[in-house]
Amino acid sequence: MEVVNKTNRNPLDRVLGRLDDLDEVNLGILVQRLARERKLLETVFDVIRDGVLVLDEKGFLTYSNQQGRNLIGLKENHSEKINIRKASPEIARALGMDRTQDPSYPEVVMREMQISYPEVRQLRIYAVPIERSVSKSDDSEKAGLAVVMTDFTEELDDLNAKIESEKVSSIMDLAAGVAHELGNPLNSINIHLQLLERKLKADEHGAKMQKSLQSCIKEVQRLDGIISHFLKAIRPSDPDFKKINLLKILEETVRIREKELNAKKISVSMEAGVREPMINADAEQIKQVFFNVIGNALDAVGENSTIRIVTGIDDHYVFAKIVDQGTGIKKEDISRVFEPYFTTKKSGHGIGMMIVHRIMRDHGGEVGIDSKEGSGTIVTLNFPRKSIRRNLLESTKSETEET
Repeated sequence: MEVVNKTNRNPLDRVLGRLDDLDEVNLGILVQRLARERKLLETVFDVIRDGVLVLDEKGFLTYSNQQGRNLIGLKENHSEKINIRKASPEIARALGMDRTQDPSYPEVVMREMQISYPEVRQLRIYAVPIERSVSKSDDSEKAGLAVVMTDFTEELDDLNAKIESEKVSSIMDLAAGVAHELGNPLNSINIHLQLLERKLKADEHGAKMQKSLQSCIKEVQRLDGIISHFLKAIRPSDPDFKKINLLKILEETVRIREKELNAKKISVSMEAGVREPMINADAEQIKQVFFNVIGNALDAVGENSTIRIVTGIDDHYVFAKIVDQGTGIKKEDISRVFEPYFTTKKSGHGIGMMIVHRIMRDHGGEVGIDSKEGSGTIVTLNFPRKSIRRNLLESTKSETEET
């Protein structure tokens, strides 16, 4: 008589044996319980950030969570049985399943790759075979593949941005040192040129040289201005926050630019949504922001034009919009406006908008540009209605209460 050792039976045989012992009522209860557990697992899988795919031995998709379907471009309610080779040839190729015959699954797949459909994403793939026991021995065959896909596109973008930022910072530090060293001799040259100019004025034979000398002085002063702007951009002082009236700062800045505006017969239209739009800011730094933005608008428009300045308040920001109907900016250049040394002007030095961006960032604000080549530009400056310090205190208080 042969004695069967139940401990050697595979797990599936043991489960099926127990199912045979159940009556209809208990079997119904078990099925309901399994259905609830399956639904719970599917819900859990649908909220995780990683994509999960389960493939059968022929490469057909038997299960996918929401993120998995998103990453391979399937609709949310997709129910048709589809092969991974058709759904995502790129992932099939990464798994070694791009051949037309039945796939032979590798033991484990771990790799990073870029996919182009449905959109360009960077994925980290981890895949392991699902094994099915075929006998009482340890032999088993591969019944499919479980695939976990992690989208690390944003992580990679952040890393690249950090590397780029550090690279720019290093270049800026080097350039700042060079600019500082250039500043002293330029100042000395400027002083000596002015002394020469005075002597030539007194000399009746020096009139011919005076024009050349004045050109030299102008060029030296221009270089000195570029260096001063550059140092101000890369070594800004901390903002001195005080309650200020944004409208008054705008009016003061327009007065500073009045000579240039009158020379081109350009009028400025001030449209104030509120009488006193108050913000917490450094008055001199905000004046620099408006000086640069209005200067760009002034350069962009032709004679007898109008620059509109619109101010107002919404739920979160006090805003100012500087609107011109000038030359506008090419679509491909808009993203580069805040880069150091990038300019669309013949005589520009390319650091004005970089200064604007940095000052607005230090004030917890935002700067946006809406432009169309040939139609004009709108620069929107959003200033937070609450001070940065108050926002930080409220944020810290909220975190403390939560913990």
